[in-house]
This record gives sequence, structure tokens and C-alpha cells, in this order.
Amino acid sequence: MKRFFSFCMVLFAVTGVLCAQGRVTGVVVDGQGGQPVEYASVALLRPQDSSLVDGAVTSANGRFSVKAPYGSYLLRVSFMGYDTYFHPGQLTLSARQSTLQAGTIRLSVAATVMQEVVVSAERTMMEYQLDKRVVNVDRNLVASGGTATDVLQNVPSVAIDNDGNVSLRGSTNVKVLVNGRPYELMGNDLESLLEQIPASSVENVEVITNPSAKYDPEGMSGIINLKLKESTAALGLNGVVTLNAGTPLAFLGSGYPDELPALLPTTMATVNLNYTTERYNLFFSADGGVRGRGHRAETDVERLRNGAAWSHDSLRQYSVSRNTMASIKAGGEYYFSPRTTLLASYQLRGGLRSRTSQINAADLFGAGYMDYRQMDTNDNRNVNHTFNVSFTQKFDTPDRLLTANAAFSMRHVHGTGRQEQEYQGAASWDNYYLRETRTENKHPELNLQVNYTHPFPCGWKLETGYEGRMLWPDQDARYYRTVYDSTHARYTFFEESSSTHFDYTQYVHALFATVGGSLTERLTLQAGLRGEYAVTEGRDVNHPATDAVDKHYWQLYPTLHLSYNISPKQSVQLSYSRRVRRPRMWDLNPYVNVREGQELSFGNPGLDPEYTNAFELSHNLSLGGFNFFTSAYVRQTNNMMTRYGFVWDSSSRDRFAWWIPYNAAYDGYWGSTWQNLNKGLNYGLELIVDWQIASWWKFNVSVNLYESMIEGTPLLDNQDKNAFMASGKFNSFMTLPQGWTIQLSGQYWAPYLDLQTEMYASYWLDLAVKKDIWQKRASVNLRLGDLLATGGWGHETHTDQLNRTMHSRRISPTVTLGFTYKINNGLKQRREAFEAEEDESESAY
Repeated sequence: MKRFFSFCMVLFAVTGVLCAQGRVTGVVVDGQGGQPVEYASVALLRPQDSSLVDGAVTSANGRFSVKAPYGSYLLRVSFMGYDTYFHPGQLTLSARQSTLQAGTIRLSVAATVMQEVVVSAERTMMEYQLDKRVVNVDRNLVASGGTATDVLQNVPSVAIDNDGNVSLRGSTNVKVLVNGRPYELMGNDLESLLEQIPASSVENVEVITNPSAKYDPEGMSGIINLKLKESTAALGLNGVVTLNAGTPLAFLGSGYPDELPALLPTTMATVNLNYTTERYNLFFSADGGVRGRGHRAETDVERLRNGAAWSHDSLRQYSVSRNTMASIKAGGEYYFSPRTTLLASYQLRGGLRSRTSQINAADLFGAGYMDYRQMDTNDNRNVNHTFNVSFTQKFDTPDRLLTANAAFSMRHVHGTGRQEQEYQGAASWDNYYLRETRTENKHPELNLQVNYTHPFPCGWKLETGYEGRMLWPDQDARYYRTVYDSTHARYTFFEESSSTHFDYTQYVHALFATVGGSLTERLTLQAGLRGEYAVTEGRDVNHPATDAVDKHYWQLYPTLHLSYNISPKQSVQLSYSRRVRRPRMWDLNPYVNVREGQELSFGNPGLDPEYTNAFELSHNLSLGGFNFFTSAYVRQTNNMMTRYGFVWDSSSRDRFAWWIPYNAAYDGYWGSTWQNLNKGLNYGLELIVDWQIASWWKFNVSVNLYESMIEGTPLLDNQDKNAFMASGKFNSFMTLPQGWTIQLSGQYWAPYLDLQTEMYASYWLDLAVKKDIWQKRASVNLRLGDLLATGGWGHETHTDQLNRTMHSRRISPTVTLGFTYKINNGLKQRREAFEAEEDESESAY
């Protein structure tokens, strides 16, 4: 803690040195009569981007004085009823000339007073800022009618696999936020949450590959922040209503099981309303729908013992899932003054997620003796309550800001599962398997944030604050087995050894400080430090002898960002940050999750956090209708957290999962858990190109090349592991006459080698068409997902225990028809009186 406060004192001292400054003085008068003009706004601007450095208003005698660090600036003077004045040439402050006289500035009366004109400019798909990229997805047609999962699938460098794992630049160690807050506040697991957020509710996605100290340092590859659409600032009632419906086309061929539905409809509906006056804003939103998905897979599994095969199965799997979701959100914001606001909201979100799969297994080793059929059903019902209060206080000085936020969430998840294996012939009695699961998960969580931003007259800015996250989840998982005895009588018993009740607590308290500003006219710096104290505790109530989780640690996370403007159209950025990956409750919980295809997964109570040093060098260049963004990155990780798999038996359990009670019923299953390895090194190159082909045609393409190396450990037989990955995405967006819009997007993932698995190539195309109707008050869109029905994945795994190949495809293409209607579109009035009051108050710096 002492080191953190020492760093803050250094930041203040350095800022004071860098802010050596001069001043510009002058007098403003009426150009016709020569009378002094009182309350005229005077601003010093940076020449490279016209950003504000300092400002003032003229006194009763028309005089002003503005301050700025040594350098060159533009001088602007404006007042209602007069033409805006720009001083000819730049004003240069230096140690030799720290005070400049601008002389008498004569303002010319404006020839006419124009009525308000609202100019609507179309945003680019990608915006580049000092420490992040902003991907504007509110006009993304290929995600229309879908969910946040479809939105992220179209974000450069981001991918989502079949299990719902989100990756950034090839790494699943990424922190996902929703409106700047951890996703756990809003839903069950990340996959369920993304499926419950309609795509029409997402405005943009912030991709922060090397975050500053302001952000939570969790996530080796960075942060993905989904920003949801907020209410507008228009007086009166306005809103948007969206309806979508569609279904995958079941091109499955013969052999599709009769027990599973062939039609998987998807329907989504959203309503967003707000009513605004000059002093308050009330908002309400509701969404709901059903999303259906389907997959088919073929798997060949050969299990080995002492180098010889002892089982060999060919599996054919069909699975369907339905996600039913609904949410309502209501709240209000009250404007005590133009500078002081208070917002409060409540959200209720619920859902039912069901998955059914059927596996037909052919026993190749025993000539059919062990052929079986397996049916899996899983249902998860979740209800989530979220309360949020936010306070904002602005000050006389522009950019000086105090914000405070408190959010409390209570989530309750009830799950049931059933897995049944029926064997043929004589094997049916001895090998029959039925396992039923019942889970109860309660997850209260509290998030607190206080941020203060203080600008200095020299243009530098200090930001500091506190962030606290406290959660107390409790998960109770009970297993029941049904078997046949020697008389072929069927009975059910409680599996006490596998059932767990995990009581978990995590506290993270953080203080941070960042300071940033211009070192020279072209060079900008931002430096920061974050100090965190974290406590993680957990225990299995059902098995007190199992190792408990008890970890306390204090860590510092420094960050540094440098940006150099080579020219107005070309810049270079260099950044560094220290990151952490904390084990989640599921990574620590010894709960054994049995999945279809004879697979197990479970947590490791002894898992420790991993720490990463991340470096990134990027270059941004604009040439005509082109924008090129190139980034080279290196990530060095210590105490690396890695998922490792093995074939379950008594010896493998003793070596890889000694904390899990041995269960002979799992022999031959493929088990996976987490382990801490020594060190890892990842480096890559990313290229993003935005091309304005014509005024009506935009094109974006991104390519990511990525190399991963893991240092050898006894777990890896002391052999280093290397993996190379390449991926690419493109988006073509065409705006045609008569309100027509067409978007085509595609993705490609080249084959790559993971720690134990070789992944196959995958690729697909999406097409969407939209037509504006009723004078743009409404629109109709048609979306074809996975247009060529090529979307799928597959892999090979070869170890001394297992040879496995898997090919999987989703049911596609998916056809979705959508309709959107805007309430009071084109009839909005600005909050003129209130905004004028705000502008006047903020001009008195």
C-alpha cells in the first residue's frame, strides 16, 4: 500500500514539472461599436486535433487570460450573435516568451441567426483510441435477430467456440464486461448471458488489448466491453420496437433421430422506451424470446493402456438446444442541476436453457458387444435481480468529474440433468448407466466503484479511484445413480462421493491512479498503477477432508501507454501492462461435471493465479479511403493456468487429479482439469484494414497471426509445446438507393495445434439485407446465417492414453426475418433550455 501512495505522489510531482506553463492575454470588443464583450468564450486548442487545453470567459471589460504548457496553440473566441473568431497563425509559448498579448480582438456580428440543424454522420465501423478500439455494431445486419453471441462473432480478433468460450487473439484468457461491469452481475455463465442479450440492444464493443490501470487487470489477452444502448436525450416519449423470427434449415440427411425436433425456431422481441423532461428521464425496456440451435458430430475414440488399445468406439451425435429468455429493466435519472445527476435502475432477468443430445455408439473393439445409445438432457433455470445506483458530479472546470456506482446482484440457478446409456444384448444388464444431477446455485455479488478525474491547466489529466468486488456464491450439486443388480432388479442410490456443496468467497479491493497528457506537440503519455488486495476462500462442505481454498495476496499492476503522431494521418502507439488471471469458482470447485460422449471436467482447489507481462506496438495509417491498423504483441506469462486432459483410471487420477475421490464408474472417460505450468510466451501480429471503396460501399478485413509456446514441465514430460494459429474476418457493407442495405461477412480459422489437440480449419459466410420503409420510421431485414452450411469445427487428440478425432457441424443455414419500428422517429426535440444552461455553466472555467 505504501508503494501505491508513493507512486501517486510521484505522479503529482511529475505532472507539476511537465505543466510548466505560460499564458495568453487580450481583450474582446464589439467589431462595430468597440464596446467590451462580456462573457465571451475564449479557448486555447491543440493544433493537431483541436482539443481544448484551457479556456476562460471575458470579464466586464472584455479582458481574458488563459494558461497552457509551453508549446504552440490555436486561439478561438466565440459569443452568441457573433461569428467565431480564430487568431491568425499559431501562438507559441516558451521559457523565453511565457506571456503573449493577443491584442484587441474585434468580433463581427453574425449576418443571420440560423435555426438548429441536426447533421447525422455515419460512424465508421472501427474507431481507434489511445488504449482501446471501439467497434460500432449498431448497424450490423448479419447479427440482426440474433444475440450478443452473433455480435461478438463479427468483431475482429474475437471468436466464440461451440462451448461458448470467448477468445481474443486466440486466447480464452479474456475479461468480458457489460457496460463496464463484470458479466457475472447480469447472468449465469457467460455463454447463457450472451444468448440472453438481443443483438439489437448492443451499441458498440470496446476491445482493450492492453488496458490501463483504470481497468481490472484480469484477463491476459485483454478486455471486451459490450456497451448496451442507453436512452436518448430527447424530450417526450420515444423508443424502438424490434421483432425477429427465424429457424435453422435442417439439412441433416438421413439418420436424424425421431426423438429430437427437426424444427428449431428462433424468435426475439425487444421494446425500449424512455420519457424525458428537462429535469428527469424515465426508461423502460423489455426483451424476450426463444433461440434454437442444433449440431451433429461424428467422433472416433480409441483408448490405450500400456501402448495397446483396450476400447475403440465410433460415435454419432445429434444435439439440439433451446434458450428461452426474458428480462425487464426500469429506472430513472434525475438532474439536480446541469452538473449533478443521480440514476437508479432495477433489472429482472430470467431464462430456461435446455439441451438434449443423442449418441449412437458402435463398439469397434468388441465387434458390437458394447454398442450403446446415450441420451442426455440438461435444463437450467435462472433468475437474476440487479440493482444499480449511479451518481455523477461535474465541476466548473471541463473534464473534472466525480462518479460513484453501486451494483448488487442476486442470481439463483436451478439445474437438472439426466444421462442414460442403454447397451445391446448381454451387455445391457452389467453396463447400464443412468446418472441424474440436481444443482442449486446462489450467487450474490456487490460491486462498488468511485472515480475522480482532475484535469490540469496544461492539458494533463489525473484519474484515480477505488473498485471493490465482493461475491459469495454457494453451489450444491447432488448425483444419483441407477443400476441393475445381479437379479436384474433396478435400483437408485445417492452418489455421496461425487456430490459436492461448494461454499466460496472472493473479495477484491483495488486503488488506482493514472496520469496522462502531451509531452510534446506529437507525443502523448499515460502512466498508471493499480494496487489490489484479493482474498479467495472455498471449501467442499460435503467433504471436509478435501483441500480447502485459502489464498490472500497483494499485487501491483503498472501500465504505460505512449502515442506519437507522425503526421495528422499516421501514428504509433507503444504500451505495457501487467495482467492477472484469477481462478474462477468453477476452476477451483472439485464438482465433477459429466458430459455427453463419456467426458468429465472438474476444478482444482490448489490452482493459483497466473501473471502476465503484456507488450504491444501498433501503427495506424490513413491513406485516402484506406485505414491500416497494424499491431505486434508479446505476452509473457508466469505460473500459467492450462487445461489438461487424460483418460480416467486409478493411476491417472493419482497423477493428475489426486484431490478428486476415485470412482470406478468413470474408468475410460476423458477427464480434464486445470493445472499450473511453469511459463508461457505468446506473440503475434494483427492487421485491420478499413476500405471506403465508394461512398456507398465499405469493406473491413482483419487478420491475426499468433504463436504460443509453453515451457516443458514434468506434466508435459519436460518437453516444450508450440502452437501456431491464423485467423481472418471480413465485412462488406453496401448502402444502396431506395433504402436498401446489404451486408456480407465471413470468417476463417486455419488449422492449429493446441496443448494436446490439433484443431481443424473452420469457415463460414453470413448474408443480410435490410429495407427502410415508412419514411425510415421502420425497417425490414432478412438474415441468412452460415449461408453455405460450412460452419463447423473438429479436432484430433493423440496421447499415450487416447486417440480421438471429431467432426462437428451446426444445423444451417439459419433464416431470420426481422422488423423494427421507431417511436417518434424524426419528432425529437433537444433539451435546449437545459443544455444551454449546462453550456453556460461549463464555460465559466
